[in-house]
Amino acid sequence: MNNYNNKTRILLILEILKSETDEDHVLKADEIMERIRKEGLKCDRKTLYNDIASLVDAGYDIIHEPSGSGGGYKLVSRDFEDAELRLLADAVYSSKFISQGKTRILADKLQKLTSSYMASSMIRQIYSSDSKTPNEDVLYNVDTLSRAILADSKVEFEYLVWGKDKKLVTKGDEKRILSPWALIWQDQNYYLMAYDASAGKMKHFRVDKMRHVSMTDLRREGRKDFESIDMSSYVEETFSMYGGRLETITLDLPEELIGIAYDRFGTDVSQRPGKPGRVLVRTKCYVSALFYGWLSGLGGEVLLAGPDNVIDEYRNYLKSIIAKY
Repeated sequence: MNNYNNKTRILLILEILKSETDEDHVLKADEIMERIRKEGLKCDRKTLYNDIASLVDAGYDIIHEPSGSGGGYKLVSRDFEDAELRLLADAVYSSKFISQGKTRILADKLQKLTSSYMASSMIRQIYSSDSKTPNEDVLYNVDTLSRAILADSKVEFEYLVWGKDKKLVTKGDEKRILSPWALIWQDQNYYLMAYDASAGKMKHFRVDKMRHVSMTDLRREGRKDFESIDMSSYVEETFSMYGGRLETITLDLPEELIGIAYDRFGTDVSQRPGKPGRVLVRTKCYVSALFYGWLSGLGGEVLLAGPDNVIDEYRNYLKSIIAKY
């Protein structure tokens, strides 16, 4: 019984120090002992000193501030630094693929990894206009898909689309059975890259729009297709997960807007001087209506300079929009 109480007490001391102390906040020995006694355990000063010494020997960075400076004990080193926890919390709050319910649960868990003082400052301090998915199963979907990839198994799922009533509804009547090959993080969303044997090509699906995801006993197909893809280049070159074809394009833009090209394509783009004050940027990207929409949104200062077939498509894209007004 005494051994049980000793273990319980030392764990309680650790939890008290984790929750109520940090670099800027200490607890006096009397305060720690009072909290221990409130939990129904005995603790005198010598016992407290011995328990804290045991925690220090176990690797916990507990510092004793001299009493002359209003001292006491504080835990100053943790698994995550405060800045790291803030970053993780902000990522959770901002991620569209994490539902509101899961956001609250994850935020609560992150707050428990630091002191109560730091936890209160982790309440969201950044703002985003991005809406959260209503799908509560996204995290479990990611887990199932990851396990299926490791097991070389196909997956079965229903795919959802937005209905007029602002609710996600199943697209089509049958479940899809596809070969998962990769999970891609793009524009704050998770996408599944999967091989569709009936279509003979890779397809992409928003993980937050997948429902009833399960592994099957079927082996994956499409290995050659997947292994032929340079994933790093593929993700950088892809504007979205909605198709298009790969083209080598040239943009003509003002020198002061070169950062737009870097942001979109990376700094490995090929560039050369154009007309005075302008630069020509050459890179690969997937050409689609979404690419043309991005380009038109930059205004008339950023021009598509090649190739001719893509210029013609872009011109027709703009004409089709104008024709509707």
